[in-house]
This record gives sequence, C-alpha cells and structure tokens, in this order.
Amino acid sequence: MASPSTNQKLNFTLTASGPLDRHCTIVDGASLVDLSPRSIVSVSPFTGNKEAFDTAIDKLCNSAHPSATKACEITGKNACVLLPSAHSQWFLCFDGEVPDPIATASDMLGKMISDRVAMTDQSDAWVTLELTGPLTNLTLERICPIDCSSQAMPIGTTARTMIEHLGTIILRRPNDANGNPCFWLMSARSSATSFLHVITASPPFTPQ
Repeated sequence: MASPSTNQKLNFTLTASGPLDRHCTIVDGASLVDLSPRSIVSVSPFTGNKEAFDTAIDKLCNSAHPSATKACEITGKNACVLLPSAHSQWFLCFDGEVPDPIATASDMLGKMISDRVAMTDQSDAWVTLELTGPLTNLTLERICPIDCSSQAMPIGTTARTMIEHLGTIILRRPNDANGNPCFWLMSARSSATSFLHVITASPPFTPQ
C-alpha cells in the first residue's frame, strides 16, 4: 500500500469541550446541567479608574452597576451576565462561546475605558452547573453553608462561598418556565469532577 505523500495536507477540526462533557442529570424534583464551555472574562479597574469604570458599567447595564451581591443582565448582541467575583472585580459570563472574549469585552466597555481595565480570559478556568427544580434547596441545604432560600437569595443575588471544600460562586437565576428556582453554581475547572460528584451525591439526585 502506497504511503501518503509528505506534501499531503491534513485537515483537522478542533471542537472545544468542557471538563464534564455537557453533563445532564434529571430526576424527580431537580435537574443538573453543565453549561460549559462558555466564555467568561474577568474585568477589574486599574488603580484610580474605578469612577470611570463604574460609569461604563452603569451604561452597559442601563442601571446602577451591580453591588458585591447583585448581578445584572446585559441584553443585545453579546448577551451576558455581569456578576461580582471578588473585591472590585466582575465576571462577564456570556450566554455561549464568543470568538475573541477579550476583544468582545473591550468593545462592550468602549474604547475610552477598555485601556483602564485589567481583563483576563477565564473561559477555561471555570465550570458552570445549572441547578433547577422545586427541590433545589434540598440539595443546597446539604452541601452549602449559606441560606439559598428565595427570601435570602432573590433573583440576581450572588454569593462567594464553599460547597464542601471547593470555592464556589452561586448566582440565583430567573425561575424556569414552571416557576421553579434556578441557580448557577460556578467552581474551578481543575476540580470539576469532584464538584459534580458532591452535588450528584446529594438528594434528590441520590436518595438518602
């Protein structure tokens, strides 16, 4: 059999995949869906630029910029959620993948402010799981030390906490079509498998 020519061109198509391979678990009372991969950009103003940054964020959100415990929805061409991730730092969490997250974030913030802000592509650093259903609080009560009830965490509320021993950002999302609570649970990609195991080992995913 003839060997391929050394000048032959080989074409490969690379497909991005998340660490949990689009995991989806649905049981009676709750569902857990892997939303990765998705584009995430961390934005934080350089020293002395917070006022200009806040003005840009106000314009982007069409309202007062989010507090340390409140996210805002950004609609339009590059729909995303702006949520607090640390002191004077926010994440732009896009609905899906965008070709160049940093360039997209720069365009959204505007040329006048983009060079006053530190931006890093965090897309490959986090895993995001969506927990939805009438029994979501049964899960969260077991694995999370904070109160995630609707009274304590109304829609749009965020918190940085721990799930078991893993650092986690929790975001209360709008209710699903049936009026059930919905949460995004974000944790480091490096421990994604352990993160998933902690959640699926809790009720109602695993009967106790």
